[in-house]
Amino acid sequence: MKKNDIPAISIAVYCIAFLLVIYSVWAIVNTSQYIKTLIDAGQLQFAGNEFEIISYHLSTYGQYILFAAVLFMSGWILQNMFSKGDIEIEAEEFDEDVVELPAEE
Repeated sequence: MKKNDIPAISIAVYCIAFLLVIYSVWAIVNTSQYIKTLIDAGQLQFAGNEFEIISYHLSTYGQYILFAAVLFMSGWILQNMFSKGDIEIEAEEFDEDVVELPAEE
């Protein structure tokens, strides 16, 4: 493998991380619009409900941002391990030396 090649597993992990980032951005926009709609309708006041509003935001999209970051770092670590040669994709056959022990009488 050339040093500039990116392993397929890293590309797959990067793609999943990218999809999670896209979903997170979509969730941020929709959550913010929903909270704004509630505040504009007078059904929710920001003052006194800061914890609930922040908690709602984090429960809606917070974990996906964290998962995307973890997946991206995993892909980066795998890419560096493959490029340094720490991991070999192809299986190697080991030559086993057969040692015969003398028979006990």
